[in-house]
Amino acid sequence: MFSFKRRSLSSLVVGLGVITSGFTLTSPKPAVAQYPYQSTLFYDLQGNWANSCIVKLANQGIINGYPDGSFRPMMYINRAEFAAIVGKAFPQIPRTRRRVEFRDVHVYDWAHHHIAEAYQRNFLSGYPGRVFKPNQRITRSQVLVALASGLNYVPSRNVASTLKTNFADANKIPRYAQSKIAAATERSIVVNYPDVRFLHPNKQATRAEVAAFLCQALATPSEASVIPQQYIVNNPIPLTAQFPY
Repeated sequence: MFSFKRRSLSSLVVGLGVITSGFTLTSPKPAVAQYPYQSTLFYDLQGNWANSCIVKLANQGIINGYPDGSFRPMMYINRAEFAAIVGKAFPQIPRTRRRVEFRDVHVYDWAHHHIAEAYQRNFLSGYPGRVFKPNQRITRSQVLVALASGLNYVPSRNVASTLKTNFADANKIPRYAQSKIAAATERSIVVNYPDVRFLHPNKQATRAEVAAFLCQALATPSEASVIPQQYIVNNPIPLTAQFPY
């Protein structure tokens, strides 16, 4: 896939030391696994389609599981949890917006700092009335819009054509999300399981799905994908296209 140049994943990890009800985030761990990644950390990932991706991110300290040894890949995550995750995955992204104090995020909330950083780095925005809705579950389209916004992806092709060509349910994509999802599609960020033809844009995102989007966004051009190819919406941008980075 084609994406902006990134440092290795080991340099992307920062120690948040936060445990949430969704993703659990811990201090960085040494990267001990080599390709291909195997499910040796979580007992409930055997045979899971996102197994290698999840374990890769866990080995890099970006995500973690639960104290009982599970990962719970089918659980949903909320906006606060996602804010913390992108902060660990992309600490190099510069702040482009002034800090905002949201009315529904208390200064002592565990996610206060992560939400502020995600907002300043343009991954997430608030709602009218200066509210963030930290406990609201995030949808697949919202995850893709967040990644494309924070990573400054812009489409290089006709948006409608890209969406119609790649998604059988393109008509269900919210209007506000169309441009960013098209841009993410061009960079092979989009992963659709179990049927690559269906985006299910308004479906709440699971822990496994968020991990898959992250693995694609973090991958370098020379790196083999840890996501099974049959689930990647593979529509790479032309080599002559201009990258924002």
